[in-house]
Amino acid sequence: MRVRPPYPAQEGLFRKPTVVNNVETLAALHYILTQGADAYNALGTAASKGTKLMCLDSRFNQPGLYEVEMGTSLADVVYTHGGGFVEPVKALHIGGPLGGMVPIRKIGDLTVDFESFKENGFLLGHASVVAIPERFPLVEYLEHLFEFASDESCGKCFPCRLGTKRAEEMLAKARKEDYRIDRVLFDDLLHTLEIGSLCAHGGGIPLPVRNALEYFEAELGEYFI
Repeated sequence: MRVRPPYPAQEGLFRKPTVVNNVETLAALHYILTQGADAYNALGTAASKGTKLMCLDSRFNQPGLYEVEMGTSLADVVYTHGGGFVEPVKALHIGGPLGGMVPIRKIGDLTVDFESFKENGFLLGHASVVAIPERFPLVEYLEHLFEFASDESCGKCFPCRLGTKRAEEMLAKARKEDYRIDRVLFDDLLHTLEIGSLCAHGGGIPLPVRNALEYFEAELGEYFI
């Protein structure tokens, strides 16, 4: 691993410009090659072209993988494609572990495109959708989130290596013991992760945590001072 920039598109394999594609990008090539670039460019919004794959988890009545045009309302994805939920849900964690945590009341404000999510303080990412049931404590969800981040850290930079583990320990202690987390200290930890991590793993994990603290203060407030 190296510090970026330069990014692979400028200097990658053998120090040459290198294009790194994922499966979703490659899957779009067939449509572009057969229908033409103009046809693909006509899909989506001004800034987010084409389509997006959205994976809905088992909390949906109709879970599965759906391809939707960029700009589709999130409510349409959730209630038309997904058929709503099998049980009461309070938030959607969208875009993987580093993605935004969207409270149910914000679904109507979002469309499936990068600019809409950014403007509202979230991140679309790869657009997987994990529904968090009302019955599941958010403090435990955040603890598991940091546990994952700690396990997956490569260990190269100490803000990520130490910060994710320390956050996991603080949340676990607050959940299990008579202990409340110093909010200023916790905010400093999140800030250090954001600015000090060498890659998006450590730098991105604070986003869903900040979303949770902003929108679920009533539930999480008892664990902080």
